[in-house]
Amino acid sequence: MPVNDSYLDPKDRAYNPAKTEVVMVRRQVFIDYKKTYGGISPYINGIMGGTRARLLFTFCENAEGHDFGKVLRFQVPRVDCPECYGRTEWAALPGETRFFIDTLSTAVELAGISFKDRLPVTVAWVRAHLPDQEFTELDTLVAGMVESEDYKKLKRDDELRPVFRDDPIANFSDVMWVRAGTPRKAFPEGYVASKHYPV
Repeated sequence: MPVNDSYLDPKDRAYNPAKTEVVMVRRQVFIDYKKTYGGISPYINGIMGGTRARLLFTFCENAEGHDFGKVLRFQVPRVDCPECYGRTEWAALPGETRFFIDTLSTAVELAGISFKDRLPVTVAWVRAHLPDQEFTELDTLVAGMVESEDYKKLKRDDELRPVFRDDPIANFSDVMWVRAGTPRKAFPEGYVASKHYPV
């Protein structure tokens, strides 16, 4: 596994949160491996569609086998139901599905490797409501990165819309979130709206 270290200039903002004198290096590690998404591969395939992308979820209709006697719906999908242990079924979220911020956090100075070039970055837990008469909420939340010009203005219950990487990389980051009504020019670079989910 090739590793390349180089001294990190003390002016780099990565030093800002440090309370004591520290030395940092930039470490580049090159790893070549095969990754599988196993049973949730249909979800990854769905978000890799660019302008044709779909958000898939799974559901289990075995209401009698569930704690509260109702159909369960999962996004990000679960291949097996965590309550009755039966195999779930797949479906696509309709374009009229509404998405809202449930909780959120913002990394201003430091973030994981996936987001290091996008600081500040906001990650939200997003809840989905189906466009049925009951405005049914899915039983799990999906975590996603939210693009916003002013992350301080984001708040719970803000309505979001998904946008998708135009050149997908088979990663959960192939879908990001923007506020409903965000103009196309304010989308994150490299992301487009799907024809299935108007923004």
